[in-house]
Amino acid sequence: MRIGVIGLCGFTMDFVNKAVDAGHQVLLSSTRENRQFQDLEMKLGENVKLVTRREAAEANILILFIPREDVGMFLTDLPDMDEKILIHASNPIFSLECLRPNSKASCEIIASLLPEAHMIKVLNIVNPNVLTLLNQKHKEKEVFYVGGNEQAKNKAKAFFKSLNLDGVDFEELYQLPVHSCFMN
Repeated sequence: MRIGVIGLCGFTMDFVNKAVDAGHQVLLSSTRENRQFQDLEMKLGENVKLVTRREAAEANILILFIPREDVGMFLTDLPDMDEKILIHASNPIFSLECLRPNSKASCEIIASLLPEAHMIKVLNIVNPNVLTLLNQKHKEKEVFYVGGNEQAKNKAKAFFKSLNLDGVDFEELYQLPVHSCFMN
């Protein structure tokens, strides 16, 4: 399977390393200049290729980690995203502007820019107290997610399993209401 990644950080690189180990082809596109990551491409081997964001978006699954302020800039002019699965990791925030009242969450912006895609929000930080309330023991190989499309969630869960991760649908754990930006 081809996995696209737009935005590199420790969290997305964990997915990249696991995907390479599982034999997936990974297409990396940094939100900075790709040439800064050329040694990474050589280090990870033939299953990893530095590409444009457009090329990364052509993959079966697209993992996003984009500065909140730049979401619009990095998600324009992408190829057909119909039925594409987007795994959205939390965005870094570099400006206080996006924290103003009535500003949209990054998942809302992404959903409005790519309405034909199915977003799976990966919750990479889950407070241990929340897990205790849910009677869930945190295991090192768990990844928590939420989404509005069952078929997309099943595909994401299968992808996580291929990475030797236990995908845990947060909604199933605790019947949480789904945020409106996942209703696509």
